[in-house]
Amino acid sequence: MEYDRDFFTGEWPTLRTALEAGGPQAMVATILDHEPDAARAALFRYARHGLVLAEWEGKSLDAYMAVADAAVAWLGGRAESAAPADRSEYLAVLAEVTFNYAADLADCGPGDDEPRTERHFSRGMEVAEQSVGLRAELDKPDLSHHLGWWAFGYHQLRLGHTDAAVDCMERSLLHARRAARAAGEHDGVTSRASFPVLISAGYVGLARIADGEPSGPDLYAEALASFQTQLVESGRREEAEFGISQLQRVRSFLP
Repeated sequence: MEYDRDFFTGEWPTLRTALEAGGPQAMVATILDHEPDAARAALFRYARHGLVLAEWEGKSLDAYMAVADAAVAWLGGRAESAAPADRSEYLAVLAEVTFNYAADLADCGPGDDEPRTERHFSRGMEVAEQSVGLRAELDKPDLSHHLGWWAFGYHQLRLGHTDAAVDCMERSLLHARRAARAAGEHDGVTSRASFPVLISAGYVGLARIADGEPSGPDLYAEALASFQTQLVESGRREEAEFGISQLQRVRSFLP
């Protein structure tokens, strides 16, 4: 049997029933009742599709956090005790889960109106840092590192750790540019650049603005202008609109 997203979709009604009847711990217990480990890992991996991405009455970010924390603990424990040949499989899922957890706790998405507090950003920073380390250990490609450093930097930014946020966002941009060059794409902040390069550049600008660096406003404006130029290109319009909305939203959070 293939334990993929379709498998999770088939199990979600049962998991949701457990959650609604007994809370997050009941959902976690239901996941752990499955065999083999590949089934448990898949249910933890895709839990966000039900807990965060689906629309249903009563969904809760706190419930998601409890399930995600259990996933991180279980996957980490399994990786620690696994034979060397199996360890990387657990770590690969853990790297994905920790990144998605951090990304879901970020409040940068247009239309995401669920309130966040320092508790959310602190936990997001912790799991993002874990994901950065896992991606390095697993020797993931540059785009993966780009995402990990972005998540780590985002939560630093929202916590007011502006020096650290600048460092993380610059690392995210470095990896985005490396990936672009490897793919034969433009790595400058122009309308010919890819989404990862432009969004990273915009975030570097935002972090520098928060940190009081004079170069921040210009870099932020360059990234926005490049996205705005892309709005006339049908193949890039959707990503450009998303990039503009996200950067402008995060800019509104800063002084």
